Amino acid sequence: MTGSSPARARLPAVVAVLVTAVVLLAGCTAVDARSASGPAPPDTAMGTPAPPAPPRAAVQDRVVPVDAARVLAEVDAAARAAGGTVAVVVLDADGRPLVTGPAAGEAVPTASLVKLLVVGRLLALAATGEVALGDRDRALMERAVVRSDDTAMSLLWDRWDGAALVTAGAAAAGLTATALPAVPGEWGEATTTAADVATLLAGLPGTLGTGPAETLLGWMRATTPTAADGFGQGFGLLAGALPAGTVAAKQGWMCCVAGTRQLHSAGVLPDGTVVVLLGDFPVRTSWARGLAAIDAAAGAVLGALG
Repeated sequence: MTGSSPARARLPAVVAVLVTAVVLLAGCTAVDARSASGPAPPDTAMGTPAPPAPPRAAVQDRVVPVDAARVLAEVDAAARAAGGTVAVVVLDADGRPLVTGPAAGEAVPTASLVKLLVVGRLLALAATGEVALGDRDRALMERAVVRSDDTAMSLLWDRWDGAALVTAGAAAAGLTATALPAVPGEWGEATTTAADVATLLAGLPGTLGTGPAETLLGWMRATTPTAADGFGQGFGLLAGALPAGTVAAKQGWMCCVAGTRQLHSAGVLPDGTVVVLLGDFPVRTSWARGLAAIDAAAGAVLGALG
């Protein structure tokens, strides 16, 4: 703020000059302040009031420093202890990478994570009126996500051409390494990468639309402790480090295609951070050892995020 002490001028002309100078200085200061905050957003220029920009301190407070090297070392140690690998990708709420593991681009079977593509695509198509979903369809979609119900998924796959939904959904989301299963109908054997899953989760509102995205994320937050097949879903991001119902997660498990065992945990944290953990283990690794590795990997990531 700029100011000056009042002066006792003897001539009116001098007073006028001083007043003019103060006005000009105030105007320059206002222009400088506007310039420092950047150009007006497009909607302001068109006459629609834009929400005020958050203070700079508030923006800086949202930046979480993450020791990516330490996270990767801990994740790798956990995976090696179980004889396998865990591909990891972490994106902040704006989609910027915080942690990217060396296996982030390696394709593995999706197991149940492919359900997100199928159900998400159906929700998007229903929102635009391209398909008409009945109550039974929606119930099956919810069960496929919340309880990871394989029977529900198989019914949806057959009724709505799951292969076409996966192909179109992957294209809409900008996924570059997600592919259909080699054996038609074996939807769990569709392949993807940690990088693709992270891209999918980070872009849900833009890809599906706000309403469909919120529906899918709501179902993911409602994941049941036990799946329809009796497998416990409380591992990885749902191992209990964060309050129940706050993480929008999809869990995946499968054995034993090509002599491997898959254990995946991927989701969106309460602050919008995306975390993807894709575990790939040999069949000789027990479920218990694989789950311990995914839990330790999730603990490393969540611990680093604070």
